[in-house]
Amino acid sequence: MQIVDQRYLDSANRYSTEPCLLSILDLGHPAPACAATMAQLRERLAKVLPGLRRGRSLIGIVGDEVVPEEPDAPCQGLQLARLIQSVAIELHRLTGDEVMVGFVGRVPKMNGRYRLILPFRCGMVANAALTLSIQLIGALLRDEPFDLEAGLAELRALAAADTPGPGPAPQPSFPIAA
Repeated sequence: MQIVDQRYLDSANRYSTEPCLLSILDLGHPAPACAATMAQLRERLAKVLPGLRRGRSLIGIVGDEVVPEEPDAPCQGLQLARLIQSVAIELHRLTGDEVMVGFVGRVPKMNGRYRLILPFRCGMVANAALTLSIQLIGALLRDEPFDLEAGLAELRALAAADTPGPGPAPQPSFPIAA
């Protein structure tokens, strides 16, 4: 699981009226989780992030379709991408930023790749929350310990500094191929 492309979009974009982080997530192929693994992952996440269940109902998700001909059917990859997005939004929320809406969708003609949209107040916090989410999900999938408190402390410090910097500052949006 890795981010293969990212763009910071200003408020004049097709996904949100707010500035947002567009990320292309490559899960690898085949998707690293079967239905049983996803159920175990959700149980582990419920223990680590008890507020996650509440936040998941607030996410705008696109891409529910199941396409049996695709190798990651029945949508385990999409479910994992949604979960990564949900965790990123919950981590972002735990910094004090009330991000509640996200977008998750397949990248057309690219198996195992998903488009994640995360609106933000500070782009660096959104990027760090997504990175921390991928690290946490990866550790839980491998059944390895993960120091979430240390990651949250860094994330909160970044949010408290609230210094957008040159990279994550909203840039003019532009079309991308993915």
